[in-house]
Amino acid sequence: MNETIIRLLFLLLGAGIALSVGVKARALGKVLGLLDYPDGNKGGRKLHRHITPLVGGIAVVGAAVVAALLLAFSGRQTDGPEMLLWFMFCVMGMSVLGAVDDRSDLSPRLRLLAAAAIMALTISQVDDFRIGFLQFAGQDAPILFPGPAGAAFTLLCLVGLLNAVNMADGKNGMVIGQAIVWSIMLYFRLPSEMAPIVLSLLGSLVVLMWFNMRGRLFLGDGGSYGLSAIFGLLAIYAWNNGHDRMRADDIALIFAVPVFDTIRLMAWRAMNGKSPFTAGRDHLHHLLFIRWGWPAPLPWVLMLVALPNLAAVIFPGTAPLWLAVTFVGYVLMLAMATAGSTRRVA
Repeated sequence: MNETIIRLLFLLLGAGIALSVGVKARALGKVLGLLDYPDGNKGGRKLHRHITPLVGGIAVVGAAVVAALLLAFSGRQTDGPEMLLWFMFCVMGMSVLGAVDDRSDLSPRLRLLAAAAIMALTISQVDDFRIGFLQFAGQDAPILFPGPAGAAFTLLCLVGLLNAVNMADGKNGMVIGQAIVWSIMLYFRLPSEMAPIVLSLLGSLVVLMWFNMRGRLFLGDGGSYGLSAIFGLLAIYAWNNGHDRMRADDIALIFAVPVFDTIRLMAWRAMNGKSPFTAGRDHLHHLLFIRWGWPAPLPWVLMLVALPNLAAVIFPGTAPLWLAVTFVGYVLMLAMATAGSTRRVA
């Protein structure tokens, strides 16, 4: 079958899975006990007006896992199905952990330990999911992470991305919109044999964005945990199989905006004697909402993610410049959101 047709079919596969979940979102949420109840009238942080199903993760994880399963046994993978089977294990394990948290509100420590165990087991089994070295633009010699150091550094990166994605998930379209951009960027960075997974995920995300922006469903922790595993593993795989065509800056740029915000939040909370995992309304999306409402600022965030990444693809070797541009844009966005005394009543 023609390669273009195959990729189109995977794109439609993901869209179809998301459409099925979106149409049946409320029923799925009731059956699985994945419903988010607003508490804004009681002084809480959940300001949506209606009970909303937390089933978006079923769509995105389902799209990635079904595509990986089809790819694993298609004969297209020269290394055999083991890598993709471990990919599915990690993604499903992380999503189930997030869904349990959605239902039972696990402690931060338990969530972290369980997530670290799932990811550590995965990276211990697949070399392509482990970072052995980094080389940045303009750097002659790579930074090596031999043996256990590579596993430890990889785990740190995956846990960091998990926190960044989870912290960014607070307003409709915020994570799903960025994930659409991440999918497109990884499509350019990954080896061609992995394209079906990214395209299935992309199809799912585009459809899911429609339902999410209308308040029909949320990702939930099941979705944000699953997405962090998907993108973390795919980004490491892209690096290990494409470092001759790019540098580590190119991968870092993809996730720069949520990572910048997470570093800011953790540093600020530590300076004020609070746990970095403390819930609050000081995330980027909260500040933008307080100043301008929602979703008016969403296109600004998505452009801050998309445009520098697109420039780095068009102009290879310029990722450090676009990382700096992204950081400046992020700081300016924060400054505008917090300037003056105008505040929107939540």
